[in-house]
Amino acid sequence: MGGEALNRAIDGHTRVPKDPKPGRTLYVSPSGSDTNSGTRAKPLRSFAGAVAAVRRIKAHGGLPAGGIRVLFLAGTYPVAATITLTSEDSGSPSSPIVYAASPGSHVRFNGGITLRDFRAVSDASVLAKIPASAQSSVVEAQLSPEETAAIPPLAPHGVGFTAAPVPRLYWNGRALTLARWPNTGWALTGPIVESAGKSPGFTFHYQGDHPNGWVGAQDAWVHGYWGWLWADSAMGISAVDPRDHTITTAQLPAYPPREGMPWFAYNLLQELDTPGEWCLDRAAGRIYVIPPSPLHSATVELSALQGPFLKLQGATDIRFEHLLFETGASTGVEGDRCTRVAVEGCTFRKLGDTAIVMTQAQDCLVFGCVMHELARGGISMSGGDRKTLASGNNTIEDCLIHDFSQWDRTYTPAVLAQGVGTRIRYNRIFNSPGHALRIEGNDHIIEFNEVHHVITETDDQGGLDMWFNPSYRGVVIRYNFFHHMGDGTDRLMHAGVRLDDAISGVVIYGNVFWKASEGIFGAVQIHGGKENIVENNLFVDCKYAISFSPWGADRWRQFLQSPEVVRATQEDVDIRKPPYSTRYPALAHLADHPDVNSIWRNVAVNCGAFMIRDGGREDTMDNLTLTGDPGFVAPDRGDFRLKPTSWIFRRTGFRPIPVEQIGIYRHPMCAAFAK
Repeated sequence: MGGEALNRAIDGHTRVPKDPKPGRTLYVSPSGSDTNSGTRAKPLRSFAGAVAAVRRIKAHGGLPAGGIRVLFLAGTYPVAATITLTSEDSGSPSSPIVYAASPGSHVRFNGGITLRDFRAVSDASVLAKIPASAQSSVVEAQLSPEETAAIPPLAPHGVGFTAAPVPRLYWNGRALTLARWPNTGWALTGPIVESAGKSPGFTFHYQGDHPNGWVGAQDAWVHGYWGWLWADSAMGISAVDPRDHTITTAQLPAYPPREGMPWFAYNLLQELDTPGEWCLDRAAGRIYVIPPSPLHSATVELSALQGPFLKLQGATDIRFEHLLFETGASTGVEGDRCTRVAVEGCTFRKLGDTAIVMTQAQDCLVFGCVMHELARGGISMSGGDRKTLASGNNTIEDCLIHDFSQWDRTYTPAVLAQGVGTRIRYNRIFNSPGHALRIEGNDHIIEFNEVHHVITETDDQGGLDMWFNPSYRGVVIRYNFFHHMGDGTDRLMHAGVRLDDAISGVVIYGNVFWKASEGIFGAVQIHGGKENIVENNLFVDCKYAISFSPWGADRWRQFLQSPEVVRATQEDVDIRKPPYSTRYPALAHLADHPDVNSIWRNVAVNCGAFMIRDGGREDTMDNLTLTGDPGFVAPDRGDFRLKPTSWIFRRTGFRPIPVEQIGIYRHPMCAAFAK
């Protein structure tokens, strides 16, 4: 390997700072009172009450040496409004403010409403809309006016729309499905009638007669991949015309709709026919549901909190430890311009948006967290200064993130890294219709992560995706395990790592790719980029190891001269001047030698082909393609360590990959291993 980025030493696991002995300890209990003093005998009652108590301590005596530790005693804490922390609530490096579960306690912050009073549906006008076969199975719950106001309405969502809070119904912790057609899979759009005109939306033909019964349906929606299989969105239904077999939407998707694209309809009483489906009539304040299990023993919760649980603005030296946030209709924790904020060993589940969003973060840490049942993404982290290349020095480590992108199904990854200098390491990510990692910016390190069973629905995607900006440099993707990309049918284009539209200068080193190639993509797909280094990777059972979509000199030159790219490379940042010209000297020759990448010392085992569409222009050296078992430790269990006696080490310059270190690891702070 060559270059500064490649020679950065692997420094092992992050050393999670130990909390100092606090100068003051406060206690909080669900049975306490926010008028109490906060002692163990007289605990406070709420998170907001604890924040207020910390402010009073700081206002009357200053921040005590060792900081303040707030211990939450076991129990459930309802959260009806966002708790905001600012610089006024900050600690210092040696005296942090720590909000933590008391040792051995299960502490739950709940942003939802528990529904208890269900009854059979008696309104004849409602029953007339429900399929006859299901009428006796449907039960309803009447919300109070306050509860109705607390839950968010259904709204347009997906690509092209601003993210809005999401009402979701959970039955014993599992998200139920808004009554939909078809019950599984997708319908296909017929001819598109119009894309604008009388309606703000567009009109498309549907096949068959089934949607004829939706005429006059209130608050009904359609969700689809309207133009491309990499951009989904949902829009309201404004009209159904059974004579012409057309549906007109209330909004337009981000990309022009096309015939033959997948869609489904939801929140229709007319389609409430399957156990586990529900319908929201927010105007009447009613929930209709077909119980998937006995009602008398079920816990039924409706997400309600329409903002984040915690919002941090300009806060420093605050830590959150071993806390659980669930059943909110929006995000878990949002931070802006925060420094040395740590979220450690926390669990985020059953949320209507992304679990953690940090913008302009500096020296922040997300460690040992578990995130699942998420309507959108896991962690969005931005920090550092791309103009100066000053690092944000933020870390995401030892986290378990799964079952995400359940509402917005594209561009809501487990981790979105933006800015400069984020480390994404030792995480396990799985179960998503879209991609797992999206990387934007400079000098990010993605290492020792296990990513599997993602991009199971969308097209033209990678488990890790980068796109468009040739000034994104210094990114290292090393020692990760990408496996089981796509849906296993080879009908769409899926890769383990995808460098899209001119991404260049990325290092892909020492990764294992297993069953990570579908369609016309290799496990590594490079679209138009150059100067990428693909070295010492192991490809197993991939249709193709590496694929290319070369642009040629003319397209590359036109791309660099386009207004969008000029803005990205000379205005947003200026690659012609320091620090870019000195940190990344290859940028001085950006227009030269298009489509040439370095492919060195890789091993492909039982793959259909090593490289496709390379055009014979790549810089290749010491790559090996073979069939059979070259000496793996336990390939039947997905353990692709090579035994020291493997003949590969004698035949090539291939170096051992530390497979045993990949993925989450046991740490006292890691919620995945908590008892």
